[in-house]
Amino acid sequence: MVAVSVAFVDAATRSAAWSGSPPLGERIVVVAPHPDDEVLAAGGLMRWAAEQGREILIVAVTDGEASHPASSRVSRTDLRRRRALERDEALVRLGIPATDVVRLQVDDFACARLIPEVARRLGALLRAEDTVIGPTMTDRHPDHVAVAEAVAVASSGNRNVELWEAPTWALVHETAEEPDRTLVLDAPAWEAKGHAMAAYRSQLEPLGPDPGDGPVVHPHELAAMLRPVEVFREAAAGSRRGPSQRAR
Repeated sequence: MVAVSVAFVDAATRSAAWSGSPPLGERIVVVAPHPDDEVLAAGGLMRWAAEQGREILIVAVTDGEASHPASSRVSRTDLRRRRALERDEALVRLGIPATDVVRLQVDDFACARLIPEVARRLGALLRAEDTVIGPTMTDRHPDHVAVAEAVAVASSGNRNVELWEAPTWALVHETAEEPDRTLVLDAPAWEAKGHAMAAYRSQLEPLGPDPGDGPVVHPHELAAMLRPVEVFREAAAGSRRGPSQRAR
């Protein structure tokens, strides 16, 4: 099993606490472009929400089946099944096994040409007073950029929806915008998040000896994304940035 290093901070110096107001909605909706994005972006938030008695919905936009396009050892069908099972295990490890997951099954790496469709399907799932957590365009990954646009469009149909952006790959690229909310994880939450991410072995370990077998997320990238603090930025629902801020 892959080992995810967890470096603890003295518990006396911090706790599971918010800087900036916590989410207002009774339901937390986490929109994940790929399986593992929900843990990286908002694993601590989901654990906090469960402890607060909030309802949680994960919207899995793709099944992550294109993570190993050059592999001769695993097919797209295999990856769909494997990554779904990894997500189930990750949620159990996070302490929220009863979480609802809706799989949109959009083709992995095809989100950019399906933004209106993704927005329509997301909009049908949202309710008034939801707090929606989506990716940020500063992640640069084309699926993340497209899903960020789709989430903004879907949220614009309901003024009572609170929309937050949560960086993942932007933390690796150092392109993340200044957050206006942070959630500092206490030792149990931080350990649970690291243990949950370790469930995604298909992304963290090579599936075979060939270069096309991975890993997909390298240790230095995981270290940048997996931190004892989660950061969020409130976004205006329906806002769309220009092409200059899209992934290159």
